[in-house]
Amino acid sequence: MMKENSNTVQTFWVSLGSLFSFGLVIISSMIFSRYFLKEDYGTYKQVMYVYNTLLTVFTLGLPRAYSYFLPRVKETQAKDLIKKITNLFFLLGAIFSILLFIFSPQIASVLKNEDLKLALRVFSPVPLLMLPTMGLEGILSTYRKTKFIAIYTIITRVFILLCVALPVVVFQGNYITAIIGFVIASFIAFLLALYLKYMPVKSTVKEKSDVTYKQIFQFSLPLLYASLWGILISSADQFFISRYFGNLVFAEFSNGSLELPFVGMITGACATVLSPIFSRMSYEKVDFEKEVFPIWKSVFEKTAKLIYPLVIYCLIFADTLMIALYGQQYEISSVYFRMKLILNFFTLIIFAPLLINMGKVKFYSNVHVFIAIAVIMLEYISVKTINSPYAISIVSLICQLSKIFILLIGVTKILQVNFWQLFPIKLMGQILLPSTIILFIERYLFVDLLCWDVWVTLFASFISYVALYFVVCVTMKINYVEIIRPLFVKK
Repeated sequence: MMKENSNTVQTFWVSLGSLFSFGLVIISSMIFSRYFLKEDYGTYKQVMYVYNTLLTVFTLGLPRAYSYFLPRVKETQAKDLIKKITNLFFLLGAIFSILLFIFSPQIASVLKNEDLKLALRVFSPVPLLMLPTMGLEGILSTYRKTKFIAIYTIITRVFILLCVALPVVVFQGNYITAIIGFVIASFIAFLLALYLKYMPVKSTVKEKSDVTYKQIFQFSLPLLYASLWGILISSADQFFISRYFGNLVFAEFSNGSLELPFVGMITGACATVLSPIFSRMSYEKVDFEKEVFPIWKSVFEKTAKLIYPLVIYCLIFADTLMIALYGQQYEISSVYFRMKLILNFFTLIIFAPLLINMGKVKFYSNVHVFIAIAVIMLEYISVKTINSPYAISIVSLICQLSKIFILLIGVTKILQVNFWQLFPIKLMGQILLPSTIILFIERYLFVDLLCWDVWVTLFASFISYVALYFVVCVTMKINYVEIIRPLFVKK
């Protein structure tokens, strides 16, 4: 088993890349929100929505195959295995690009936005370039080279910002200009990813892999089914809001309905690092309660310490954040942002790598099927009865919380513990209760009484919150040193 400290360092590198990535995404969103009309910004976001929705279909669950199979094969067979899966991505990327180009009029019709026809056709080369980059994190994590994930992420996101946002600012370009820039940046990412995919095994002798295409699909297709239903769960609200409320409301929804970056950054990094570890443990048939549960508990506690203080801060100052990031016209986005933040209290739980690599893919898939059907039915009913975009987001929130609850029941059976043992209840209370009290007082002081500029309010409130929270940590004996120490102490 990999040492925990080593896991912490590996997670740090993945998180660093994700943090940098999110920062650049926010910068580009701030630029587009100010330089585009709401209609044009909504169209650009719809292009990304279509791509990210269909991406799940065309990846066939294959990105996770790297971290599942590579820990189980000889190092000499790794190069052949990587080549096999990458070749599948090339084929799938070509099919995706062709279909996106051909069926762009139909997609534009479904989403009731004629501008999407040209926008999607200009965007159509992206899948061919980006699908072969999929799964890079799984390869580099397996070989404990997550530092290169951070390097790759930083380089590619810088190029995306330069190619997408810079022409908009300098040349007063429109959303088509931004999309062309995205295509150029995708080509750069494509070249770099292909090099990094083979870097960990470039000096090894190549042998034919024992893993067949049949075995790869036997693993990945059930994940595809789960991912398809999962994308229906996560994107149903985007579809209904886009179709029934127009691209103006969709622009407001898109800016607000985002996951707090640190949640995705930290949980995604943990999932990337833990997936090959859980795969290896499952393959070696270790005692799950004795070997796996301590890792689960340690990761959950550290993640809660990092995420909960930030989530509660953003929840209370959501409207101020939206105005600061996107302008006064997007203050309404804070309604959607707060709903997403409530979900973030639970999405920090790293259950997917555990369930998938412990052989519970069918259960994982069936839960997604059930929840997806419920989401679509309930959101459609809300459109026909309540007819409010907020109602759609509320339905989505309730259904996603239900999904997490059901999946956690599956986790208890694997780890052979009761449900409440999964949660560090005492730690959660020590973080959330004092933080909430501090932040409500700060909001009353800085927003209601002093009425400062939004950026000054955010700066003053955050600095004072950090100082007061530090006092809480000392008083409650909440230890952050255990998280930071591995980054500076070499084993």
